[in-house]
Amino acid sequence: MVTFIFLSLLVLLHELGHFLAAKKFGVKVEEFGIGLPPKAKTIVKKGETEYTLNWLPIGGFVRLYGEDVEPSVWDKINPLNRKRALFSKPTWQRAIIMLSGIGMNFLTGVVLFAIVYSVLGIPNVTGEQVLLTEILPGSPAEMAGISEGDVIVRVGEVEITNSSQFVEVIKNKKGEMVSLYVSKLESDGTIGDTSRQVMITPRKNPPEGEGALGVGVVSYPVIKYEQKEWYVAPFYGVVEGMKEAYGWSRYMIGMLIHPKELWQGMGGPVAVVRIGQEQAEAGWLAFLRFGGVISFNLAVFNLLPLPALDGGRVLFLVIEKIVGRKRSAKAEKYVHGVGIILLIGLLVVVTVRDLIG
Repeated sequence: MVTFIFLSLLVLLHELGHFLAAKKFGVKVEEFGIGLPPKAKTIVKKGETEYTLNWLPIGGFVRLYGEDVEPSVWDKINPLNRKRALFSKPTWQRAIIMLSGIGMNFLTGVVLFAIVYSVLGIPNVTGEQVLLTEILPGSPAEMAGISEGDVIVRVGEVEITNSSQFVEVIKNKKGEMVSLYVSKLESDGTIGDTSRQVMITPRKNPPEGEGALGVGVVSYPVIKYEQKEWYVAPFYGVVEGMKEAYGWSRYMIGMLIHPKELWQGMGGPVAVVRIGQEQAEAGWLAFLRFGGVISFNLAVFNLLPLPALDGGRVLFLVIEKIVGRKRSAKAEKYVHGVGIILLIGLLVVVTVRDLIG
């Protein structure tokens, strides 16, 4: 439940970005809705804006005056009202209004990461460790009780510092019972102070492609956190938050370039809520970091030049500027409507995959 509320809050913050930018440029905001229509009730009407509560408890929306008015009737509108309409504003102002929700999501992500790093400290990479990413069925690793996400600390008395070294050490121990010392990888990227001992015998003749232990491994950075004085910690936190924002943005844009990886890594509401619940159980800092990642996901996704997304609306502005003629509000509304249907369809498909996967 906490994850669902948090996700709705992120969407509301996105809409708040549109709201504040519209107010800044003098566009009349007719309605700020919590949830999606149909409308359940009007909470309050303050000035020219109606604040409403809607029946579908998912995010929210902002309704701006003049966004759906056809160019053919612009000159028939009272000049005092016309100057408050979205269509009357310069293209650059309309673009800022449409992109301000994305900006709010980026800002939210930076703030969340800044809080996390202000409390945890500044992360420094001090070396590498070996993380188990896969345990094959029926393998020695599975029978020994080793799990995905375990970190190999030692093999016997040999301290393990990277995956190549680990593979070589195990290769030389085939057929011999050895002691593996493993620890759990924490949500902040560190490992616990204690490790457990596991007795295991690497296979001499494993099935093709499985390896002596039947595990998949990667080298993972060893992270140590440096605490700063309380009065400078927030500034360091903001810097780390911006680094995190840059890193996640690059990662997500990279996934968009590779559709197969995007499809494999895409998760619907079920997957997001499940992961959110796991992060909430790991602690409030882990949950805030998860929130930062989701906020960046929302920003990058909305930046795509697709119908119904903010990027798609900006694309219409670009086309309008190139063609030199005002767009048809009716045609644009139709295109965005089709886009919404397609997005809902994609959401259903991904949700079904999460449920049966």
